[in-house]
Amino acid sequence: MADLVRDDDSSASVRLRGHTLLCLQGFRGVGYSSEFIANMAAIHRTLTDHPEVLVEVLASPDAVCAACPHHHPSGCMLNGERSEEEMIEQDHEVLRRLGLKVGDRLRWHDILARIQTSVTGDDLPSICGGCRWLPLGYCREGINRLHNPIQDTTVGLASPQSLRQG
Repeated sequence: MADLVRDDDSSASVRLRGHTLLCLQGFRGVGYSSEFIANMAAIHRTLTDHPEVLVEVLASPDAVCAACPHHHPSGCMLNGERSEEEMIEQDHEVLRRLGLKVGDRLRWHDILARIQTSVTGDDLPSICGGCRWLPLGYCREGINRLHNPIQDTTVGLASPQSLRQG
């Protein structure tokens, strides 16, 4: 496994919650609002174009949440009052599987390597529970692509438009 950055490196990092590390694998340019999509696209592009970027892992609202219409001062309200608790549980499960803890900082390419060796698409239902994005299969496809980069599958069980409702 890649080494964590534990020195006094003060270079900028992208702050991402545990489950977002997996969500980014399936990002397709759709989301909860145009602001959310633009923000997620910018983060995705930065990480894709610069895999050496440092990422600080969290179990709390992150850089992606900042533009989400469901983000409130108390955290996520996507599915009601318990949403933030559910997100935190997902975050901790992802961090456990990746051998990380809150506050760890490592390079994006090292996170991808950890996902590749620790998570498969088949693991997502047990990690992501009732996530409204899970039925689309985008994250599963993205994670499976880490295992087999030449894989070219088309997945889509629900329309992205149906996810924007609510």
